[in-house]
Order: sequence, then C-alpha cells, then structure tokens
Amino acid sequence: MIQESLMSILAQIPNPEPQAPPGAEQILGVVGNIKWGAGVALLVGFFVGVLVWAGGRWVDHHRAGKVGVVMMLCALGGGILYGIGYQLLTHFAGV
Repeated sequence: MIQESLMSILAQIPNPEPQAPPGAEQILGVVGNIKWGAGVALLVGFFVGVLVWAGGRWVDHHRAGKVGVVMMLCALGGGILYGIGYQLLTHFAGV
C-alpha cells in the first residue's frame, strides 16, 4: 500500500529535457582545438622520428637510429590511443 502510493507520487515528478550549461560552446571549441593540436603533434612526432632514424643510420650512429624508432613507435601508439580514446570514453561513460 505504501509502495503503491510512493510509486504514484514518483510517477508524477516531471522529467525535464537536458540543457547545455552556459558557455558549453566555448568549452567544446577549446576541446576541439586541443584535439587538433594533439593530432598535429602526433604527425610531427612521427615524421621527426623518421628524420632522426634516417639521420642516425646515415651517419652510422646506432643510438640516434634507436631513438628515432622509439619516437615513431610512440607516435603510432599515440595515434592508436587518439583513435580509440573517444570510443572508450563513451563506452565507459554509458553514453
């Protein structure tokens, strides 16, 4: 009996539509700029790694060649994380 009366009271509570907070457009603009900068940084890191690797092999400096390979692998790993990061976050957030 008490449960039925509580359920009828709870059923009457309105469920308003969600609204974006003020300033949300500016925040999304900043996040978009950060994503763009991260993508450019990944590309630059990869190509600088290629240059370091090629330069290290050209002058027979094996340590520089290894550093270039590590830079390229880090850029590739970062690119993979950049690509799947949004999907992981939305999956875990339940959106």
